Amino acid sequence: MGVICEFELQSEDMPLCAVAAELDTRLIVDNVVSGTTAEPALVFSATGVEPDTLESALLGDESVVEFVAMDSAIVESRYRVVLDTDYVEMYTQLVDRQTYPMGALVTEPGWKVSTQFADRADLEAFRDACQSSSVTFRPHRLCETEHGGDNYGLTAPQREALLAAHRQGYFAVPREADLSELAAELDATTSAISECLRRGTDQLIDHTIASSEQ
Repeated sequence: MGVICEFELQSEDMPLCAVAAELDTRLIVDNVVSGTTAEPALVFSATGVEPDTLESALLGDESVVEFVAMDSAIVESRYRVVLDTDYVEMYTQLVDRQTYPMGALVTEPGWKVSTQFADRADLEAFRDACQSSSVTFRPHRLCETEHGGDNYGLTAPQREALLAAHRQGYFAVPREADLSELAAELDATTSAISECLRRGTDQLIDHTIASSEQ
């Protein structure tokens, strides 16, 4: 029986947290990239931040080996960064347990992650590894499914935004909440929430009604 867990990892050594703190924003991890070296890379996006300010913060973060801009604008910037292996022990623990990281948010205190584990034993083993490494593991949501879960291609930020929109009545007719109210609940910009809702809706359609036409 598969287990999907949404949790937070808090530690002074978590990568990119210093960047999020300096910019007073959240970084949305879009994808983890497997490179040809032992140093992992990931792609993240940020909104409402001057590209020069963002790059200055990246240059000052010891966890970042190198980075390259994929899209660079105040509305939304997307960067690919290579991380120093000294800062990614928990990432290695996830990979070694053959889990499926479904998305992450980088904040000043730590990383908010949504991950699918094969079973509870793997989840508990990861929790124990965090404790051994002095990383605080804070679980927020946990669900089990006979089929290992179906996230419909959604990242954690997209799922969070869609659930908040549903909960507040954003999709109701007439609409009971607007983007500014969702942004306030999720501590994000309206442009970031709008992007998550658009991309999340597209993923839901692609993995449900559109899949029957392929």
